[in-house]
Amino acid sequence: MKPWKVRLIKYGITGGIGALMAYLSVSLRGITPDMPRAELYRILCDAFTIPGSILLMVGLLVMISNAGTFTGLGYAAQHLKDMLVPFSKKKHESYYDYYERKRKQGKVTGYGFIFITGAFYMAIAMVFYALFYSVY
Repeated sequence: MKPWKVRLIKYGITGGIGALMAYLSVSLRGITPDMPRAELYRILCDAFTIPGSILLMVGLLVMISNAGTFTGLGYAAQHLKDMLVPFSKKKHESYYDYYERKRKQGKVTGYGFIFITGAFYMAIAMVFYALFYSVY
């Protein structure tokens, strides 16, 4: 597949998920034609802030996961699972072996589109934020 098609698919799916979150937020609040403009801008600002902040935080989680922050938690969870399964024939793996195995698996790459899409939604939210305070 061509690189621009892959990029279009990644941004399209991420943007669609963000748009769905914004739509759900707006539909839960309910917009009426006689609503004051300040209230409309506040609802739209909140609606675009939700997917923007979620996408930015997911990108941040991937980034800190790549740094190895959660390796100890993963080891503890695997060790606990191995202890709770009766009659397991798995040999106990040391933390160093687990760490080396995870390091050899590689890091997640190509997740910058999550940051860019989140920043796009946050930029739209800031526009509605400015409009809210210009009317309010």
